[in-house]
Amino acid sequence: MEVINFIQSEFKPERITLSVATFNQRAIKLYRKIGFKDVATFMQDTNGDTFESLKMEYKY
Repeated sequence: MEVINFIQSEFKPERITLSVATFNQRAIKLYRKIGFKDVATFMQDTNGDTFESLKMEYKY
């Protein structure tokens, strides 16, 4: 939460968004635990392959 607090105090965004590969369930679980919500899934070309990704958002 320190990073989120820093971002809020320094930049004052309305929201923070991130994308994570859907197979990375440990990261998704952590992001949900600290308050990120699922927004959408999409296909992302990465490292010569295509993976499903999840867009997540944290709103203040």
